[in-house]
Parts: sequence; C-alpha cells; structure tokens
Amino acid sequence: MNNIGNRKSLDQYREVWINLANNHRYAKYVDEVDLLVFSTRLANEGITFLTHTLPSLGKALDSYFSIQNVSCVKEAGKTASKYELVQLMGEFVGPDDFSKSPDGIPHFLGKAFEFALRGDSLAVDCVRQLSYIFYKLEVDYDQDVVESFLTHFKEVDEGLSLFTPELLKELPIVDRARLIIRRVLCNSDPLDIRPRHGSGATACQTPNHAKWHTLRYYPKLDAVFSYPDYFFYSYDHLIDDYGDLEKSVESDPMARVCLVPKDSRGPRIISCEPAELMFIQQGLMRKLYEILGTHHLTKGYINFVDQGVNQELAHEASLTGRMATLDLTDASDRVSLNLVRELFPENWVAAFEACRSERTKLPNGEVVELQKFAPMGSSCCFPVEALVFWAIACASTWRLTRKSEVFVYGDDIIVPTDLAGTVIDGLESVGLLVNRSKSYASGPFRESCGGEYHNGYDVTPVRMRKALCSSSSSITTDSDLANNFIAKFGEGEVLRVISVIDNAHTIPLPRSSMQLPCCVMSESRASNDVFYRRRWNFHLQRFEHRIPRVVARALALREPNWFELLRKELTRGTSGNTPDKYANPLLIQEAALEPGFYVDAHTTATIWAWTWLG
Repeated sequence: MNNIGNRKSLDQYREVWINLANNHRYAKYVDEVDLLVFSTRLANEGITFLTHTLPSLGKALDSYFSIQNVSCVKEAGKTASKYELVQLMGEFVGPDDFSKSPDGIPHFLGKAFEFALRGDSLAVDCVRQLSYIFYKLEVDYDQDVVESFLTHFKEVDEGLSLFTPELLKELPIVDRARLIIRRVLCNSDPLDIRPRHGSGATACQTPNHAKWHTLRYYPKLDAVFSYPDYFFYSYDHLIDDYGDLEKSVESDPMARVCLVPKDSRGPRIISCEPAELMFIQQGLMRKLYEILGTHHLTKGYINFVDQGVNQELAHEASLTGRMATLDLTDASDRVSLNLVRELFPENWVAAFEACRSERTKLPNGEVVELQKFAPMGSSCCFPVEALVFWAIACASTWRLTRKSEVFVYGDDIIVPTDLAGTVIDGLESVGLLVNRSKSYASGPFRESCGGEYHNGYDVTPVRMRKALCSSSSSITTDSDLANNFIAKFGEGEVLRVISVIDNAHTIPLPRSSMQLPCCVMSESRASNDVFYRRRWNFHLQRFEHRIPRVVARALALREPNWFELLRKELTRGTSGNTPDKYANPLLIQEAALEPGFYVDAHTTATIWAWTWLG
C-alpha cells in the first residue's frame, strides 16, 4: 500500500476530517491541539495514518465495551444491572500509536475519550466517527498483504479437517440442530427450483451475454439436476438445440479465487463459481430464501433482505441490555462440508453437493481441495450459513428457553444476554469462531448489521469508501456520501463537508428534495438553476434540469432463440411494479429488455439527462 498517497486526495481527506471535527455537535470534545495533531501526522504518515492508525482509537473504545473485556459474561449477565456490568470491565487501554496519560487515555481526542468513558453517548459517537471515517477506504495493497490473506484462507480451510463426521456425530448439539433444520425443510423439495444466471464473474470467465448460450457438462450436476430439464426451455428446445448439449465439454467443476476491494485492512476473497453451477445455486438460494422467509419457526428470525430487524434489536438492547449481539470471524469459511452433511436432510445435501465446487484455484495457480461447504461467491453460501448459525444457536439453548429468541442476518447473531455464553460455546464446538472483540453482551454498546448504538444513541459512523471524484462514475458514490452525512448530521451542520465534495467536481452535485440517483438531498436547490440547464416540459407541465446520470448501455448481442426464451421465462417477475427483491438491479434492468439485448456493465458511463428534481 502507498503509505503517502496522492497529495490531492490527502488534502481532500484533511478538509473533510477538519470540517467534520469542527461540527457543532463535536465542538466541546475537539480542540485546536487535536486539529493540529491530525494535520501534522497526516502530512508525515500519509494514508496509513487514516486507514490504520486512526481507526485504532475506535477499536480500542469498542473493545472496551466488548465481551472479551468482561470477566464472565454468563454469570454477570444473570445478576448484574447494565450499569454494574460496566464496572466489571477492565481499565481502558489506548492504542500504542498515540501518546497516553497515566490512566491510558490518549492525548489525541482526549476530551472525547474522557466523556465517552463516563457514558456520554455523543462523545462515543465523536470518537467513533472521527476515527472510523477512513477505515473502509479502498487502497492498493502490497503483495505481502495479499499473500497473508490467501495463506489465512488456506489455513482456515485446513483447520476444518479436524471436525470429522465421527467427532460431529458425538456432539449432542449437532443432533438437536439437525432436528431443528429438518423440521424447517421437511416439506420442501430442493429440485423444485427456478434457476437463473447471475451477473457476477464466473470461474470460466463467461461474459453475461454468453452464459445462457454456453453449456459445459458436469456429470455430478447432471446426475441430480438433469440438463434437459433445467437448462432447456422445453423438450422441443432440447430437440432443436441438442447439438449444443452433445458438443458440451465434460469436465470437473473448479472455482477460481478472486480478490476484490473490501477495506483498508486488505482485500475480500471471493470464489468465482462455474456458470452452470451458479445457475443451479441461484435457484437453491431463492428456494431457501422463500422457505426461511415463510416458515413459522424462521420467519422474522432469519432475514436476508431487511437488516432493520437486527438493527432495531441492537438499538433496544443498548438501552435494556436484554439481548447480546455476536459476530463471527471468517463466518462462511468455517462452515464445514461435514457439518452441512450432518445437519441437512439427505435430499438437500445431494442438491448442494451436485452444484458445489470441490476445488478452487488461487491466483498463483495453486489448487485447494475445499473442506468448507462453500466460500463467499457461491449463491448457496449465505442462506446455508444463516440457517446453520440459527439452528446451532437455538440448539445451544435447548431446554433453557421455551421460545427461541435467536435472530440471524448473515454472520450477525442476536441472542438473549443471559444465554450469550452458552450460544458462544455451542457455535465454537462445531468449528465456528466468535469474534469477542466485536461481540457485546454487557454494558451500553451493541452492534449488528451496520447499526451501532450506545445507550440508545446511534453512533454509526459515516465512512468514506472511495477517493472523491476518483472515476467517471464517482458522482454516484460522492452523492451517496454527501447524503449519508446529511442523514446523520442534518444539512445545515455539514455544509462545509459537502462543499469539499462539491469542489472535487467541475460543478456542484445536483440538489433535489427527493431521493434521486446522483443527487444530494436538499430543500434548497438554487444551485441547480445556476449550474445546470433548465427547461419547461410542456407535456408533463414541470421544470426539468439537465443533470449527470450514470447508466450502462443495452447492447443487442444475441438473436432471439430458445435460450433467449428460457432467459425471459426465468427472469420473469424481476421487472415492473413487483420486482424480485432478491435480484440485483442489473438483472431487473435486463428483465425489461427485449430478447437478445443485454446490459453491458463495462459500458457504465456518465451521461446528461433531463430530470425532474421535485
């Protein structure tokens, strides 16, 4: 990673931070010395100060509230009040990258820390906002960082071999979780699915417009999901295009590891699946979403679309202390294939294994035999891991509570506080790992699904993820950033921050009182009259402005044929007034296109369009 960074970008980051620190809300917690220290260290240390050193302050405060800083969660949770639990925590210890007072409080942002440790929620918000604002910034990584992430990926996978079928069969919690999962899935058929191609990258690097027209033959997939039944519109289609199936190359499926930007710590490891396997995985994913979203045991407890359930529970728990929020480390990478085989009904296991990649290729060409069920990138990964986490957590509290109060969204788990220790033991007994520094079962802080709360006060920081005006389509990310600041602080309090974002562009971003793409939410839109052309639309009787919009072109890449008819049938329901809530916007846009037309994501560009701004 470039430790110094682009000078123009660093100046922009400095202006954003300084103006945010001078916000009226944080005035009593930040003084001139803090502003001077920030500017000096940024000039000397560059981007590393923003993405690594500065976030260590927020991590130290979060860790102070976390499970790992409480002597005994289970016992304390039964008898102590929320305020008594705070006293059980150890002394706060600031990070070593900052000078500290004898009691461990950093001198930098010292006032904010003093108030925060006394329970001032606004001070907690101040520390977290000013320390985490650049934590998710996308930066270039050194090769040794990439290698360390790939090594960790392999080590975690190798560690799953310890959880053999024999070991798992001996665990009572596995028997209980199996009964729970089979009760949920007992009346469902994994073969009754509507498969679909996704828009993401594949192991075979097949472009989107060719996925519906290209077939590779995988015997294990065909044994469960017959190619004539799942990859052809009808038997008439099969007869007409039988040559495509006959000419398909027979091979063993193998995924491909890709590194995608995540945050300043390093990349996210994604496993790109073969297109034919992903086709079936998408169908199984939607089937599980439907089952878990409607079954009386899981409805409202396992969520895939609405993060608000977990966020509201975390908000309430920060006030009452009744619920604990748990976070898992390497969540998807620690769900072993052996565990899935033990928990799921035989017909579901057969379906999963038929469309599962048994191997994946690393960027250096090394091939890894996977012990995990599926890495991130597989469409089955998210719903399967969520059901596994929920079932194990419920099984951990067997006979301890009549009604299950376990809520799961991905790897974010919420359970009753007095059962948190029991659930942690249960999760870790099957090979999962709870991140104790990001799990909270006592004190006034809770975090789940991106919502972070202290004594009922929202202390979720606004985070910059990309440099300002870093690409031709950055008007979208920059306007979203401005709107996030407005949503948290109010427009009047962040005018200077928004002016920094405006100044990064040739002309200020468009304003609108409505939620429109590429527009900043604002009640006052005078700037649009000055910087953007305006016209009166006689047909719609309204004023419109010619503003920038980010679009992707639709290209005619295929002649209409049977495969195009299959595509239209399987994407039916993803357009119009009732869009498929599980489909991504690209698919929704594709579903409205005529056969043969495809959205080309590589043609994404900024164009000028007449738009009503309200």
